[in-house]
Amino acid sequence: MRSDLENVLLNVSMHPDIDSGDMVAANTVILNAVIEGLSLQRVGIWLWEGKRQGIVCQQLIDTYHATSSENLRLERADFPDYFTALDTQRSILADDAHQHPATRAFSENYLTPLNIAAMLDVPIRHHGDMIGIICCEHIGCARQWQTDEATFVAALADLYGRALTACEREQYQRQLETLNQQLEERIQERTQALQDNLNYLKETQKKLIESEKLAALGSLVAGVAHEVNTPLGVAITASTTASEVLKQLSKQLDTQTLTRRNMENQLAQLNETQDVLQRNLSRAAELISHFKNTAVDQNRFDVMEIELVGYVNSTLQSLRPVTKKQQVTFDVQGSAPIAMRTLPGALAQIFTNLVINASKHAFNPPVEAPVITITLSQQGEQVMITFADNGNGMAPEVLKHALEPFFTTQRHSGGTGLGLSIVHNLVTQTLEGSISLTSEQGQGTRFDIRLPRVLVPKERRAVEVPQMAHRSS
Repeated sequence: MRSDLENVLLNVSMHPDIDSGDMVAANTVILNAVIEGLSLQRVGIWLWEGKRQGIVCQQLIDTYHATSSENLRLERADFPDYFTALDTQRSILADDAHQHPATRAFSENYLTPLNIAAMLDVPIRHHGDMIGIICCEHIGCARQWQTDEATFVAALADLYGRALTACEREQYQRQLETLNQQLEERIQERTQALQDNLNYLKETQKKLIESEKLAALGSLVAGVAHEVNTPLGVAITASTTASEVLKQLSKQLDTQTLTRRNMENQLAQLNETQDVLQRNLSRAAELISHFKNTAVDQNRFDVMEIELVGYVNSTLQSLRPVTKKQQVTFDVQGSAPIAMRTLPGALAQIFTNLVINASKHAFNPPVEAPVITITLSQQGEQVMITFADNGNGMAPEVLKHALEPFFTTQRHSGGTGLGLSIVHNLVTQTLEGSISLTSEQGQGTRFDIRLPRVLVPKERRAVEVPQMAHRSS
């Protein structure tokens, strides 16, 4: 190749517009280089359209006719010989364009009006496919094209492919930025309601602690947090995956290794990740909504003097309609009076929940001669209460979680898993005692409760405890 052509190529290859992503600027540099190197007055870039049924002039420089754009489109049906020559994906060197088999059909309507005598068409390839041509048109008389001139234009066509890659990279980058922004906005939108609800839970918990009313709702908050943890964990994992895909795309863009197929695959992965985020964030928001809709009724109880044995018998008497269907018998052991200063309303709630829980679980399916045995005794300043049944008992995996909030074996029939959890909170927090649970499948269940005989008095002490007797675990 002539040294002057090599110098032109070198200057074009180093021109910043080639890799700027601006195709108009890059095309202008390439077309001016053709004009300079081959001493032409007219050169254009033409690209395929409509499944190669037509070719359209994308950009043109014509110093002879003083024009920079022409609305030109050539159809395969009108010029079959020319398009057949293009199908070979080789350069067309028409020294006399009026006589060359591929270009002579242009003579009357194109070559003669524009005073074009010779044509040199060089294919432009991108990602291995021919996407168009650089069309060099000599004004005036016929011209014999040289091999190094065709090579020179072919090298410029390769630089067009480089410029097109840079343009695609810029477009992909903008698409990635837009997609990332949309993904962040969607995550923010879908997590806003969840964040508001979590703030509601935190505020509820704070108020309960400050007013000594955390007994039941504290466990509810913990239970909801546990339930919400799973979809949030999946959402975090999906978000991490999306970040890794974006990093990989950015890396491929920087190294110019990103292909259309990679782009499509990773965009599909991002869409799938967004769907996972939406489903799990919606699930977490639903769990919070269910918590807010859980009606936890509360009563106000004052510290009072009671005689425990008589109070328990009275409470059990009021619960006999609950156990009538299973024909449950109460056996209260402990005839010696036990004076207590405590919260009788909380005690009533504990026995109510335990009795209803036994009716729904211990004696369902029914057992022969169902009995609930309650043993009351005093050991120093401590009162011992044993609540035992001869029912079905619990499997080890059920026993392990029985006192946890929201754990239930009858969720399909409306169980909330709050009954025994509330009993636990009433005993340990409201009445400042302790509770233990033992059970064996087929051998019944036993609760051992230890309470202070005298609850530490406070001036007009009052607490709120949840009324969940109608919702056993």
